[in-house]
Amino acid sequence: MFFFLVCHSPLGEAFTKAIKHSLDNKVHDLVVIDVLPSQTPKEVSNILHQKWITKKSPKSIIVFTDVIGATPSNGLHLWLSNTSVVYRGMAGINMPIFLSALSHKGNDLEAIFCKMKKASSNGMIEIAG
Repeated sequence: MFFFLVCHSPLGEAFTKAIKHSLDNKVHDLVVIDVLPSQTPKEVSNILHQKWITKKSPKSIIVFTDVIGATPSNGLHLWLSNTSVVYRGMAGINMPIFLSALSHKGNDLEAIFCKMKKASSNGMIEIAG
């Protein structure tokens, strides 16, 4: 399974470093697009398409983005609407979701997504004093 993380720069790089630290640098199926303020959704879509081709056009992928309605998300949605790839994904990426997905990369698309949904609800816990 390939994972595509599309977010505002430098968030993608930061998530990648944190995940590599957590998984002992065993992250090989991750494509990160750090979107710059000057980039347009069309440019993001084009970058995604090239990265997808580089990965031999996988038939299904997991996608992550940071904020719905912003350029990274809009570029991701533009690309997804113009391709036949089967996908599941989430906006509002956080470490529990991301770590859960990558830790279960051997599972099928729906199983990974179920783990992600569980992590999204269980991964944010109040710390009270």
